Amino acid sequence: MMINAQFDKSKKLSLTNLYFNRFLAIRYSTAFLLFLNLYWAVFLLGSKSYTAILPITLFTLGALTAFEQVKLYRNHDNFLPFAKLFFQMMLLMCGVLVITLYTSLFHLFFPFLKDSQSVLNTIMGLLIGSGVMAFLMLKRLAKIQRNEDKHFKRIQAYEEIIN
Repeated sequence: MMINAQFDKSKKLSLTNLYFNRFLAIRYSTAFLLFLNLYWAVFLLGSKSYTAILPITLFTLGALTAFEQVKLYRNHDNFLPFAKLFFQMMLLMCGVLVITLYTSLFHLFFPFLKDSQSVLNTIMGLLIGSGVMAFLMLKRLAKIQRNEDKHFKRIQAYEEIIN
């Protein structure tokens, strides 16, 4: 009887971990973008720029997204509204910032950087990379919401085996 109870706990813990791991790439992407926005905000605050409100807002959304994902361990859910909003805003901001890079608005958003080609290329790479990451995470969130992700299929196969 005791062995069955331990086995049932083990199965439940395995399923909990499998459901939680569906969001692994989303968690890592959130963390990367969260710290990117934090550093940007710190540099803007150091430059005494009022545009620091932008990365602070994105950082706050990222923190809410991280908190939302932590809650997933106890209560599994397919829909993460903060994560969706965070990645949509990141995608929008990356697009807007790419457009402003080669204009006089560059110094408004990046007053702490020198206006040189190598700096512009680096920032462009970060913005495009972040935008692509946000786009891919939005696609992944949509698949998870519809239970069309590969992890869900693995979870279903595992549940069939253990039941």
